[in-house]
Amino acid sequence: MIAAILGIIVVFIIVFLHPLGSNNFTSPFKTLYFTGYGIIVFFTYLIAVIFSNRYYSRFKIWKWTEELIFCLFFVIIAVIIAFFYTEVIINKKPERLTLTLFLNWFKMVFLGFGVLIFVVTVFLRNYYKSMNNVISEKKEPVEQSKIRLKGTLKKELFSVEETSIVYVRSEDNYVYIYYVEEELLKEKMLRNTLTNVEKQLSSLVKAHRSYLINPDFIILLKGNAQNAKLQLKNVEGYIPVSKTYFTSVKSTIN
Repeated sequence: MIAAILGIIVVFIIVFLHPLGSNNFTSPFKTLYFTGYGIIVFFTYLIAVIFSNRYYSRFKIWKWTEELIFCLFFVIIAVIIAFFYTEVIINKKPERLTLTLFLNWFKMVFLGFGVLIFVVTVFLRNYYKSMNNVISEKKEPVEQSKIRLKGTLKKELFSVEETSIVYVRSEDNYVYIYYVEEELLKEKMLRNTLTNVEKQLSSLVKAHRSYLINPDFIILLKGNAQNAKLQLKNVEGYIPVSKTYFTSVKSTIN
């Protein structure tokens, strides 16, 4: 949807507002040629989304820095492709494909046109993300056994059965909630602090300044107060236990 909207916006601006001297181009197929820019934007955005999905699948992180880099990357690639399209297809002067012309063209188009597309892209992605969160909350039946965890962002809610939460990990300004659904460990990211989440999850125990754990999923506590770590069901690896919380964790198990 976003790719189509961006493509339509680009074509509309070029055809009707004539930026960057596009009104000087004369051809009986003028509108068709200009539609090519919309197609470039459409497919460049889709390809950028594919790369962003692979990035998230690998690193399991997507913050505002990644979001802004994504939008900037998309606009830069679209502008580069548009340069070749302009000189080869529209102007029919492939001999003009020089580095000097490209740098001048890129500067002019990016600052005069690319910045606008960048801002619109950021707005659309944020808008649709908010809409999808609202729709998913409306569709998801909230049972009495489920609790709603709130993030610091507006309308950021996550409904989950508290008994299915295995542990919660904090990193920077985000918390990552790991829970079991259909016997699979899943992850949900919320913008919040571990302290605020701890207030919402009374059954979880703090094992580390960055971890809350569900005692029901504990398999084994290894080590002493200096180097303790927990093994949890459905979790590969170990959860660290700090010296401060070692005694309380151990008493919870006992």
